[in-house]
Amino acid sequence: AERHSDFSVLPEHFPVVGEALLWTLEKGLGFKWTPEVKVAWESVWGTIVSVMEPALREANLARMSDADKTRLLVEESWGVVEQDLEATGVAFFLKIFEIAPAALQLFGFKDETPLSESAGLKLHATLVMRTVGTAVAGLKDIQSLVPTLLQLAERHSDFSVLPEHFPVVGEALLWTLEKGLGFKWTPEVKVAWESVWGTIVS
Repeated sequence: AERHSDFSVLPEHFPVVGEALLWTLEKGLGFKWTPEVKVAWESVWGTIVSVMEPALREANLARMSDADKTRLLVEESWGVVEQDLEATGVAFFLKIFEIAPAALQLFGFKDETPLSESAGLKLHATLVMRTVGTAVAGLKDIQSLVPTLLQLAERHSDFSVLPEHFPVVGEALLWTLEKGLGFKWTPEVKVAWESVWGTIVS
C-alpha cells in the first residue's frame, strides 16, 4: 500500500482491480471456477482490501500538506453525510434549537408542529446543507469562496443573526457530523472540520 501511494493509487481503484482479478481467475480456471471458488476469492480479496485500503489512505495523507489533508478529510466526510441532506439538515437545526431554544423564534416555521416534520424546516435545512456543500467544494480555492461567505453574512444580517450565534451553529454542526459519520468521525476528521468552521467564521 505504501509503495503504491507513490503512483497516485487511490482507494477507489480497489473495486476495479478486484473485478479484473476475479475475471482473470474465472477465465484461467474455466470449469474449475465454481461458485465456491468465487466466494473464496471474494473473501480473500475483501481481506486484502480491508488491510491495504486504510494503509494506502494513511500513506497518501502523510504526503499531503496540512491544508490539503484538511480539505481531503472534510470532503470525504461530507460525501458521507450529504447522501441525505434533508435528514442531516433537520438534525442540525433541531440541535441548534436544543442548545439555544430562543433561536427558533427567528424562523417562519416556529409554530409548525411537530417541528421535525415541518415542511418549512425541511426546506430551509436542505438549502443550508447545500450551502455547506458549496463551502466544502470551495475549499480548493478559499479566495474564491470568500465572496460567497460574505454574501451569506449580509443576507443573514436581515434576520437578526448575531456574531454570538456562531458558537451555537458550530457546536450543532460538529454534533450533526459526528452523529452522521459514526465511527468515521475520527479525531483527525474532527480537527479538520473545526479548522474549516474556524475559517468560515473568520
